[in-house]
Amino acid sequence: MDGDNTSETKILIDQDPQTMADAEKLPELRIVLFGKTTRGKSTLGDIIMGNTKAFTSKDTDDLTKKCHVERRTIEEQSVVVVDTPGLFKEQTEKPSETLLRTIRKSVDLAKPGPHVFLLFERLKEITREELEILQVFERTFGKRAMAYAMVVFTHDDDGNAERAKTEEWIKKHELNELFEPCQGRHFFFNINNRSPTQVSELLKVIRQTGTQYYYTPEMLKEHEKEEAEKEEAEKKRNQEQQGNNPKPAETENKAKFLEKSGLIGIIVGCGLGYFIGGGGLNPTSGALLGAVAGMILSMGTTALGMKAKMLFDNFCKA
Repeated sequence: MDGDNTSETKILIDQDPQTMADAEKLPELRIVLFGKTTRGKSTLGDIIMGNTKAFTSKDTDDLTKKCHVERRTIEEQSVVVVDTPGLFKEQTEKPSETLLRTIRKSVDLAKPGPHVFLLFERLKEITREELEILQVFERTFGKRAMAYAMVVFTHDDDGNAERAKTEEWIKKHELNELFEPCQGRHFFFNINNRSPTQVSELLKVIRQTGTQYYYTPEMLKEHEKEEAEKEEAEKKRNQEQQGNNPKPAETENKAKFLEKSGLIGIIVGCGLGYFIGGGGLNPTSGALLGAVAGMILSMGTTALGMKAKMLFDNFCKA
């Protein structure tokens, strides 16, 4: 959608192409692939594109660093697939903001917007930690994008036993709560089976679970604006906290300043006491007067010194 309306835009799609009286083609279907490396993401893209090397060609290094788009007509329908750079190349690696910005460009490549985001996981690796991909996806595109997401579990055999086990795990509360934002949508895909039947089944599920609306570039801009506002608010809070809590070095400098001022006041006060006492070391008069004078002088010099230092610091900051 190229206009300013950020609401979902309805796309009229006949769920059963065979019932179309005049054999019209279905409107374009737009898919974005999102996920970790080594999960079969790009391989499935190749299968959708007719078993080509469109997304896994070793001749083009940019395919692993940038978003890449391919188009193909499948069963009277134009299908657009956008592959994105893989996440978590290392186990401890977290996706950088630069990488996430690159991935967000997939929305522009799928203009007016993708109907579905396919989030990839391996069938045998389904755990709470592995499903971190859902949180990363939400961070990248926002909560609203979860309405357009579907998890794809890839495997390389018949997968019947593992599929049944995974379905059981998904029903458990600790995993089901992670699937809740995308309404539990998922699909099992055997990446060793390159027959068109699987692709047809996948496209059918996509049509049935959410092609009335699509995720728009305007929705992405809204999410990015919200994230920028949150970041600015967090930065402001941190600055206020730092202003209210003096730095250790600053506190140490003030303590040294007070110590020096007090010492100077005591020395000068003792000297005054000596002269006030008539030049003698009289313990009852000179010492007492010296102590009082030293205390008063110490307080006065310290207060004046701190005031002068504060004015000087404010002047330097201005």
